[in-house]
Amino acid sequence: MEWKENVRNTLFELLTAEDKSYLVECEQSIAENYSSSFVKFFSSLSRKLNTSKDKLVSMVQEDDNPLIVEHWTVLRLARVYLLSLIQDQQEPYFTFLEKLFNYSDMQELVALYSALNIYQFPKIWIDRCQEGIRNNIGPVQEAIMEQNKFPANYLSEEAWNQLVLKSFFTGKDIKKIYGLYERNNVNLANSIVDYIYERDSAKREIHPMLWELAKDHLPPRAVEILKQQKNLSPELLEKI
Repeated sequence: MEWKENVRNTLFELLTAEDKSYLVECEQSIAENYSSSFVKFFSSLSRKLNTSKDKLVSMVQEDDNPLIVEHWTVLRLARVYLLSLIQDQQEPYFTFLEKLFNYSDMQELVALYSALNIYQFPKIWIDRCQEGIRNNIGPVQEAIMEQNKFPANYLSEEAWNQLVLKSFFTGKDIKKIYGLYERNNVNLANSIVDYIYERDSAKREIHPMLWELAKDHLPPRAVEILKQQKNLSPELLEKI
């Protein structure tokens, strides 16, 4: 089953008859002329799906699904689904979605950033992804950093490393970063070691995942700090 159809079926299992009718109306109008109808539907979903919007939904993770849907609200999934229906040439497509990013509220932005990996012309969204990482809106950062395939698929090594480091700085769920181990690299490890030194000098707790990511590139000073840590994993014990 094509992933988009799977998303649609998942949504329709959770919607009321009235909600389903409205979503079908959205689909038809977007297919006819998305540029004149989409903004209205996108923003109105929070009212139209009133009885269903806060239900939580997860989907089985499949390789052919560009989305990782884990404990999303129905509202978030419905908005991402509608975004997947937009089709156009690159310039009008990019211009339209950029306006959505610029004028959306926080919940709408979460959906927009959650959908990065389903947009057409993926490389044109790299700057938008990096902008989202730099902002200070926690839920937006989470939508990019956690359970999102786009950063691992398209960010440069430098931008990827910045994402991982910022996820530590801002207290994100590190283990939910898609591609974390596959894209681990020596430059990231070196930056992590510097961060470990800063944490140690300030007598602050060192996140276990910092050691996990840097374990193959630990200089002697870091190894000495590691020896003082409690609850070391077997893999890290081997390093000392």
